[in-house]
Amino acid sequence: MIRIKGLRVRYESERGVVDAVRGIDLAVAAGQFYTLLGPSGCGKTTTLRCLAGLETATEGEIAIGGEIVYSSGNRISVPPYRRDIGMVFQSYAIWPHMNVFENVAFPLREMRGRFSRAQIRDKVEKALHLVQLDGLETRPAPFLSGGQQQRLALARALVREPKVLLLDEPLSNLDAKLREDTRIELRELVKRLGITTVYVTHDQLEALTMSDLVAVMEGGRIVQEASPTEIYRMPKEKFVANFIGLTNFLDAKVIGLANGEGLGEVETSSGRLRCHLPEDTAIGDRVVVVVRPEDIGLSTESPSQVNNVLEGTVAEASFLGDAIEFQVAVSDNRIRLKLHPNTSVRKGDAVRFLLPAHSCRALAS
Repeated sequence: MIRIKGLRVRYESERGVVDAVRGIDLAVAAGQFYTLLGPSGCGKTTTLRCLAGLETATEGEIAIGGEIVYSSGNRISVPPYRRDIGMVFQSYAIWPHMNVFENVAFPLREMRGRFSRAQIRDKVEKALHLVQLDGLETRPAPFLSGGQQQRLALARALVREPKVLLLDEPLSNLDAKLREDTRIELRELVKRLGITTVYVTHDQLEALTMSDLVAVMEGGRIVQEASPTEIYRMPKEKFVANFIGLTNFLDAKVIGLANGEGLGEVETSSGRLRCHLPEDTAIGDRVVVVVRPEDIGLSTESPSQVNNVLEGTVAEASFLGDAIEFQVAVSDNRIRLKLHPNTSVRKGDAVRFLLPAHSCRALAS
C-alpha cells in the first residue's frame, strides 16, 4: 500500500546543512498499523510529512496504493489533497470558530460539487458515530474536552474514507488515563475499518501496544524494523534496547562462542554469563550484554551450581505499585530487577539472582 525508497531530506540551518532523513526505505502493507518510533529530532515526523505531501523531500520516491506521489528522479510531486490520505496532527488543528459538524464536514465541502448536502450529512454522521461523538454536532469545538477534540480530529480525517491514515503523535496532549483508553479505542477502530495507518510517536508503550510493525529511528535513519515483540525481546542495537523500556547493560568480553543452543559465554566485571551472541562474533570481541529487569529473578542456588547466578547487595528499592524495582550493587555495576510487591527483600539485603541465559543478549559494543 505504501512504499518509500531512498528518502532523504536535507535543509540549510544556521549550523550548516542538516540531514533530517538519511535514505529511508520502508513498505507498509494494506491494513497494517505501522509505527515510526524515536526521540525528538530523529526524522519521524519529517518522514510522515513527506508522505503526506506537506514537506518536499530532497531525494527518493514515495508511492501510495501503487501510484507514485513523489519522485525526485522523475520530478513528480502530487499535492496533499490528491494523495487520498487523512491526517491527524499533534495539535488536532480543529477550527475553533466552527461547531463539531462543520469541522468534520469541511474536507467534504472543499471537494466542491462532489457531494450533495444530504451525502455530506450522512458521511459526517457516520464519522461522528465511529468516534462516539453522536449528539454533539452543534457543540462549538472549543467546548469539547481534550479527548473529544482528539476524536473530532480523527473523525475529520476519516470522513473522506481515505486509503491511508497518518497520525502524528495524536495522543500526546491527553492525560495518562485518557491516553490509555484512547489508545485501545484507536487501535480497534482502524483495525475494524481496515485502514492502512502510519503512526508517529516517541512513546514506547504506544508503539508496542498498537502496532503491527515498528520502525525505530535514530539520527534520520531506521535502525531496526520488526514486530513489537521482536523489537522489545531481540533488539539489534544498543540504542534500540536503551530506548525501548528499561534495560540493564553490562560491558563484556567474549570468551566462548555459541554452542548448540545458540549461547556463548562472556566475561563481565560482575562475573561470567552465558548469553546470545551477535553473528560473526570472535573470541576477544567487546560486547554489551542487555537483559530486562523483569527477566531477572531471585535464586536460592549458589553461584557454583547454576550458570548466570550473581551475588550483590540491594542498594535501592522503589515501590511501583504492581512491582518493586531493586537496584543491586554487583562489583562496579548496578543491576535492576523487578519483583512482586509482596517480596520480603529490603534495601541492604545480600541477594543472589539469576539472569536467564536465553534472556541475555549481547550486542556489538
